[in-house]
Amino acid sequence: MMTSGILTRRDPRFILFGLGPEKTSARGLVVLAVVFFGSLAFAAALTAPAWWLVKWWDTVDSTDTTRWLLGKGVDVYFDRLRWVPILAGLPWLMSVCHLWSWHALGLERGQTGGLKFGAAWLAGILLVAGLALAQSRFTLVFLQPDPPPWAVSAAHALLAGLILGFFEETVFRGLLLRIFYTNARRPWLALTLTSVFFAYMHFKVPSSIWGGLPHGVNWFTGWLVAYWTTFGIMVDFDWTQFTVLWALGMVLGALTLRTGSLLPAIGLHAGLVAAMSFYRDYHVFPSDPGRGFWGGGGFTDGWAAAIVLAVAFVAIVVWPRARGAPAV
Repeated sequence: MMTSGILTRRDPRFILFGLGPEKTSARGLVVLAVVFFGSLAFAAALTAPAWWLVKWWDTVDSTDTTRWLLGKGVDVYFDRLRWVPILAGLPWLMSVCHLWSWHALGLERGQTGGLKFGAAWLAGILLVAGLALAQSRFTLVFLQPDPPPWAVSAAHALLAGLILGFFEETVFRGLLLRIFYTNARRPWLALTLTSVFFAYMHFKVPSSIWGGLPHGVNWFTGWLVAYWTTFGIMVDFDWTQFTVLWALGMVLGALTLRTGSLLPAIGLHAGLVAAMSFYRDYHVFPSDPGRGFWGGGGFTDGWAAAIVLAVAFVAIVVWPRARGAPAV
Protein backbone atom coordinates (compact mmCIF):
# COMPACT_ATOMS: atom_id res chain seq x y z
CA MET A 1 0.00 0.00 0.00
CA MET A 2 1.48 3.34 -1.07
CA THR A 3 1.44 6.34 1.26
CA SER A 4 3.09 9.73 1.16
CA GLY A 5 5.00 8.96 4.35
CA ILE A 6 3.23 11.29 6.79
CA LEU A 7 3.50 8.59 9.47
CA THR A 8 7.10 7.57 8.81
CA ARG A 9 9.06 10.54 7.45
CA ARG A 10 9.50 13.78 9.36
CA ASP A 11 8.22 17.01 7.87
CA PRO A 12 10.33 20.11 8.74
CA ARG A 13 7.14 22.19 8.99
CA PHE A 14 6.25 20.42 12.24
CA ILE A 15 9.68 20.47 13.91
CA LEU A 16 10.16 23.25 16.45
CA PHE A 17 13.15 25.39 17.45
CA GLY A 18 14.61 25.45 13.94
CA LEU A 19 15.91 21.88 14.21
CA GLY A 20 16.64 19.75 11.16
CA PRO A 21 14.72 16.58 10.21
CA GLU A 22 17.23 14.35 12.00
CA LYS A 23 17.30 16.31 15.25
CA THR A 24 15.02 15.84 18.27
CA SER A 25 14.49 17.91 21.40
CA ALA A 26 12.60 17.43 24.68
CA ARG A 27 12.52 21.18 25.33
CA GLY A 28 8.86 21.41 24.38
CA LEU A 29 7.93 18.58 26.75
CA VAL A 30 9.50 20.49 29.64
CA VAL A 31 7.43 23.56 28.73
CA LEU A 32 4.31 21.37 28.48
CA ALA A 33 4.92 19.87 31.95
CA VAL A 34 5.35 23.33 33.47
CA VAL A 35 2.09 24.57 31.94
CA PHE A 36 0.13 21.38 32.74
CA PHE A 37 1.08 21.12 36.41
CA GLY A 38 1.14 24.90 36.86
CA SER A 39 -2.45 25.19 35.62
CA LEU A 40 -3.53 22.42 38.01
CA ALA A 41 -1.92 24.21 40.96
CA PHE A 42 -3.43 27.56 39.92
CA ALA A 43 -6.95 26.10 39.71
CA ALA A 44 -6.55 24.09 42.92
CA ALA A 45 -5.52 27.18 44.90
CA LEU A 46 -8.30 29.43 43.55
CA THR A 47 -11.28 27.06 43.32
CA ALA A 48 -12.43 27.57 46.92
CA PRO A 49 -11.96 31.40 46.92
CA ALA A 50 -13.87 31.64 43.61
CA TRP A 51 -16.74 29.59 45.06
CA TRP A 52 -16.80 31.67 48.26
CA LEU A 53 -16.80 34.89 46.23
CA VAL A 54 -19.86 33.79 44.26
CA LYS A 55 -21.59 32.68 47.49
CA TRP A 56 -20.89 36.07 49.10
CA TRP A 57 -22.13 37.83 45.97
CA ASP A 58 -25.37 35.82 46.19
CA THR A 59 -25.94 36.88 49.82
CA VAL A 60 -25.39 40.55 48.93
CA ASP A 61 -27.39 40.59 45.69
CA SER A 62 -29.08 37.31 44.80
CA THR A 63 -29.83 37.12 41.08
CA ASP A 64 -30.52 34.45 38.49
CA THR A 65 -26.84 34.66 37.57
CA THR A 66 -25.55 34.03 41.09
CA ARG A 67 -28.00 31.18 41.63
CA TRP A 68 -26.96 29.69 38.29
CA LEU A 69 -23.28 29.94 39.25
CA LEU A 70 -23.92 28.34 42.66
CA GLY A 71 -25.72 25.51 40.86
CA LYS A 72 -22.47 24.58 39.12
CA GLY A 73 -20.31 21.89 40.68
CA VAL A 74 -16.98 22.85 42.22
CA ASP A 75 -15.28 20.73 39.55
CA VAL A 76 -16.71 23.13 36.94
CA TYR A 77 -15.09 26.06 38.74
CA PHE A 78 -11.82 24.11 38.80
CA ASP A 79 -12.02 23.29 35.09
CA ARG A 80 -12.70 26.89 34.07
CA LEU A 81 -9.92 28.24 36.31
CA ARG A 82 -7.47 25.70 34.90
CA TRP A 83 -7.84 27.27 31.47
CA VAL A 84 -7.03 30.80 32.71
CA PRO A 85 -3.23 30.33 32.96
CA ILE A 86 -3.22 28.19 29.81
CA LEU A 87 -4.91 30.87 27.72
CA ALA A 88 -2.98 33.68 29.43
CA GLY A 89 0.30 31.86 28.85
CA LEU A 90 -0.47 30.85 25.29
CA PRO A 91 1.39 33.85 23.79
CA TRP A 92 4.49 32.90 25.83
CA LEU A 93 4.17 29.26 24.74
CA MET A 94 3.87 30.27 21.11
CA SER A 95 6.88 32.55 21.45
CA VAL A 96 9.04 29.86 23.09
CA CYS A 97 8.07 27.37 20.38
CA HIS A 98 8.57 29.91 17.55
CA LEU A 99 4.91 29.66 16.54
CA TRP A 100 3.98 33.30 16.98
CA SER A 101 2.45 33.77 13.53
CA TRP A 102 -0.55 32.52 11.57
CA HIS A 103 1.73 30.94 8.99
CA ALA A 104 3.82 29.05 11.57
CA LEU A 105 0.67 27.59 13.11
CA GLY A 106 -0.60 26.47 9.71
CA LEU A 107 -3.49 28.93 9.55
CA GLU A 108 -3.68 29.72 5.86
CA ARG A 109 -5.23 32.88 4.56
CA GLY A 110 -7.20 33.35 1.40
CA GLN A 111 -9.53 31.20 -0.64
CA THR A 112 -7.51 27.98 -0.36
CA GLY A 113 -7.61 28.01 3.43
CA GLY A 114 -11.30 28.84 3.41
CA LEU A 115 -12.06 25.94 1.10
CA LYS A 116 -10.12 23.51 3.30
CA PHE A 117 -11.98 24.71 6.38
CA GLY A 118 -15.36 24.57 4.65
CA ALA A 119 -14.85 21.09 3.20
CA ALA A 120 -13.76 19.70 6.57
CA TRP A 121 -16.64 21.46 8.37
CA LEU A 122 -19.13 19.92 5.95
CA ALA A 123 -17.48 16.50 6.44
CA GLY A 124 -18.04 16.81 10.20
CA ILE A 125 -21.71 17.67 9.65
CA LEU A 126 -22.19 14.73 7.29
CA LEU A 127 -20.42 12.32 9.65
CA VAL A 128 -22.80 13.20 12.49
CA ALA A 129 -25.78 13.09 10.12
CA GLY A 130 -24.81 9.58 9.04
CA LEU A 131 -24.51 8.38 12.63
CA ALA A 132 -27.83 10.05 13.47
CA LEU A 133 -29.58 8.23 10.62
CA ALA A 134 -28.12 4.92 11.81
CA GLN A 135 -29.27 5.64 15.38
CA SER A 136 -32.81 6.39 14.20
CA ARG A 137 -32.81 3.15 12.20
CA PHE A 138 -31.36 0.77 14.79
CA THR A 139 -32.12 2.39 18.18
CA LEU A 140 -34.88 4.33 19.89
CA VAL A 141 -34.64 8.05 19.19
CA PHE A 142 -37.52 10.44 19.94
CA LEU A 143 -38.13 14.09 19.16
CA GLN A 144 -37.83 16.56 22.02
CA PRO A 145 -41.33 17.50 23.25
CA ASP A 146 -40.33 21.16 23.78
CA PRO A 147 -37.28 21.97 21.63
CA PRO A 148 -35.68 25.43 21.51
CA PRO A 149 -36.24 27.72 18.50
CA TRP A 150 -34.19 26.39 15.61
CA ALA A 151 -32.46 29.73 15.00
CA VAL A 152 -31.30 29.93 18.63
CA SER A 153 -30.14 26.32 18.58
CA ALA A 154 -28.31 26.76 15.27
CA ALA A 155 -26.58 29.95 16.41
CA HIS A 156 -25.48 28.32 19.68
CA ALA A 157 -24.26 25.21 17.86
CA LEU A 158 -22.26 27.17 15.28
CA LEU A 159 -20.68 29.42 17.91
CA ALA A 160 -19.80 26.52 20.23
CA GLY A 161 -18.29 24.58 17.32
CA LEU A 162 -16.14 27.48 16.14
CA ILE A 163 -14.88 28.35 19.63
CA LEU A 164 -14.08 24.79 20.66
CA GLY A 165 -12.69 23.88 17.27
CA PHE A 166 -10.36 26.87 17.13
CA PHE A 167 -9.01 26.76 20.68
CA GLU A 168 -8.68 22.98 21.04
CA GLU A 169 -7.05 22.55 17.65
CA THR A 170 -4.69 25.49 18.21
CA VAL A 171 -3.56 23.86 21.47
CA PHE A 172 -3.56 20.18 20.50
CA ARG A 173 -2.72 20.08 16.79
CA GLY A 174 -1.12 23.50 16.46
CA LEU A 175 1.13 23.27 19.53
CA LEU A 176 1.16 19.86 21.23
CA LEU A 177 1.44 17.82 18.05
CA ARG A 178 4.55 19.82 17.17
CA ILE A 179 5.98 19.37 20.68
CA PHE A 180 5.65 15.57 20.47
CA TYR A 181 6.72 15.64 16.80
CA THR A 182 9.94 17.46 17.73
CA ASN A 183 10.69 14.99 20.52
CA ALA A 184 9.95 11.77 18.58
CA ARG A 185 11.88 10.35 15.65
CA ARG A 186 8.76 8.74 14.19
CA PRO A 187 5.75 10.89 13.23
CA TRP A 188 3.31 8.04 13.98
CA LEU A 189 4.52 8.00 17.59
CA ALA A 190 4.08 11.77 17.93
CA LEU A 191 0.58 11.52 16.45
CA THR A 192 -0.35 8.65 18.78
CA LEU A 193 0.95 10.40 21.92
CA THR A 194 -0.84 13.63 21.04
CA SER A 195 -4.09 11.73 20.49
CA VAL A 196 -3.75 9.82 23.77
CA PHE A 197 -3.17 13.10 25.61
CA PHE A 198 -6.16 14.64 23.80
CA ALA A 199 -8.40 11.77 24.98
CA TYR A 200 -6.99 11.89 28.52
CA MET A 201 -7.67 15.62 28.87
CA HIS A 202 -11.40 15.09 28.22
CA PHE A 203 -11.84 12.95 31.34
CA LYS A 204 -13.00 14.79 34.45
CA VAL A 205 -13.58 13.78 38.08
CA PRO A 206 -15.50 10.44 37.96
CA SER A 207 -19.04 10.61 39.33
CA SER A 208 -18.33 7.71 41.70
CA ILE A 209 -15.47 9.72 43.24
CA TRP A 210 -17.26 13.06 43.17
CA GLY A 211 -20.15 11.69 45.21
CA GLY A 212 -17.74 10.54 47.92
CA LEU A 213 -15.84 13.82 48.33
CA PRO A 214 -16.42 15.77 51.57
CA HIS A 215 -19.50 17.99 51.43
CA GLY A 216 -19.00 21.72 51.47
CA VAL A 217 -16.11 23.75 50.13
CA ASN A 218 -12.86 24.25 52.05
CA TRP A 219 -9.24 25.08 51.23
CA PHE A 220 -8.51 21.44 50.35
CA THR A 221 -11.42 21.02 47.92
CA GLY A 222 -9.54 22.39 44.92
CA TRP A 223 -6.55 20.15 45.60
CA LEU A 224 -8.81 17.07 45.84
CA VAL A 225 -10.39 17.99 42.50
CA ALA A 226 -6.90 18.49 41.02
CA TYR A 227 -5.82 15.04 42.20
CA TRP A 228 -8.88 13.27 40.83
CA THR A 229 -8.78 15.29 37.61
CA THR A 230 -5.27 13.94 37.10
CA PHE A 231 -5.79 10.32 38.16
CA GLY A 232 -9.56 9.87 37.96
CA ILE A 233 -9.31 8.37 34.47
CA MET A 234 -8.18 5.13 36.16
CA VAL A 235 -11.51 4.92 38.03
CA ASP A 236 -14.56 3.73 36.09
CA PHE A 237 -12.51 3.85 32.89
CA ASP A 238 -14.72 4.12 29.78
CA TRP A 239 -13.09 2.30 26.87
CA THR A 240 -15.67 3.50 24.36
CA GLN A 241 -15.25 7.18 25.20
CA PHE A 242 -11.45 6.95 25.34
CA THR A 243 -11.20 5.04 22.04
CA VAL A 244 -13.49 7.43 20.14
CA LEU A 245 -11.60 10.46 21.48
CA TRP A 246 -8.27 8.85 20.61
CA ALA A 247 -9.49 7.97 17.11
CA LEU A 248 -10.77 11.53 16.65
CA GLY A 249 -7.37 12.86 17.71
CA MET A 250 -5.68 10.57 15.19
CA VAL A 251 -7.95 11.82 12.38
CA LEU A 252 -7.47 15.49 13.29
CA GLY A 253 -3.71 15.03 13.58
CA ALA A 254 -3.47 13.11 10.31
CA LEU A 255 -5.43 15.87 8.57
CA THR A 256 -2.96 18.43 9.89
CA LEU A 257 0.08 16.39 8.82
CA ARG A 258 -1.43 15.59 5.43
CA THR A 259 -2.38 19.15 4.50
CA GLY A 260 0.26 21.09 6.44
CA SER A 261 -2.62 23.30 7.59
CA LEU A 262 -4.53 23.61 10.86
CA LEU A 263 -7.73 24.77 9.16
CA PRO A 264 -9.06 21.32 8.11
CA ALA A 265 -8.73 20.08 11.71
CA ILE A 266 -10.50 23.18 13.03
CA GLY A 267 -13.23 22.80 10.42
CA LEU A 268 -13.85 19.11 11.12
CA HIS A 269 -13.85 19.67 14.88
CA ALA A 270 -16.21 22.64 14.56
CA GLY A 271 -18.57 20.70 12.29
CA LEU A 272 -18.73 17.73 14.66
CA VAL A 273 -19.44 19.90 17.72
CA ALA A 274 -22.05 22.02 15.92
CA ALA A 275 -23.90 19.04 14.47
CA MET A 276 -23.94 17.09 17.76
CA SER A 277 -25.14 20.16 19.70
CA PHE A 278 -27.99 20.78 17.24
CA TYR A 279 -28.88 17.07 17.17
CA ARG A 280 -29.11 16.84 20.98
CA ASP A 281 -31.36 19.91 21.16
CA TYR A 282 -34.08 18.17 19.18
CA HIS A 283 -33.88 14.52 20.22
CA VAL A 284 -34.18 12.27 23.28
CA PHE A 285 -32.16 9.07 23.60
CA PRO A 286 -33.83 6.53 25.94
CA SER A 287 -32.05 3.40 27.10
CA ASP A 288 -31.70 0.91 24.27
CA PRO A 289 -29.77 -2.38 23.74
CA GLY A 290 -28.07 -0.92 20.66
CA ARG A 291 -26.88 2.21 22.42
CA GLY A 292 -23.44 0.77 23.20
CA PHE A 293 -22.65 0.37 19.51
CA TRP A 294 -24.65 3.12 17.78
CA GLY A 295 -24.35 5.67 20.57
CA GLY A 296 -26.80 8.39 21.56
CA GLY A 297 -26.56 12.09 22.23
CA GLY A 298 -22.80 12.05 22.71
CA PHE A 299 -20.41 11.50 19.83
CA THR A 300 -18.12 9.45 22.09
CA ASP A 301 -20.71 7.03 23.53
CA GLY A 302 -20.84 4.43 20.73
CA TRP A 303 -18.34 2.18 18.94
CA ALA A 304 -19.79 3.07 15.53
CA ALA A 305 -18.11 6.48 15.71
CA ALA A 306 -14.74 4.84 16.40
CA ILE A 307 -15.14 2.60 13.34
CA VAL A 308 -16.07 5.53 11.08
CA LEU A 309 -13.10 7.51 12.38
CA ALA A 310 -10.76 4.56 11.81
CA VAL A 311 -11.89 4.36 8.17
CA ALA A 312 -11.43 8.12 7.83
CA PHE A 313 -7.92 7.90 9.28
CA VAL A 314 -6.88 5.22 6.79
CA ALA A 315 -8.34 7.25 3.92
CA ILE A 316 -6.38 10.34 4.98
CA VAL A 317 -3.13 8.42 5.34
CA VAL A 318 -3.30 6.66 1.96
CA TRP A 319 -4.70 9.63 0.01
CA PRO A 320 -2.23 10.64 -2.74
CA ARG A 321 -0.16 13.75 -2.04
CA ALA A 322 -1.55 16.83 -3.70
CA ARG A 323 0.39 18.08 -6.72
CA GLY A 324 2.75 20.83 -5.70
CA ALA A 325 2.71 19.91 -1.99
CA PRO A 326 6.15 19.57 -0.38
CA ALA A 327 7.48 16.03 -0.32
CA VAL A 328 8.15 14.53 3.10
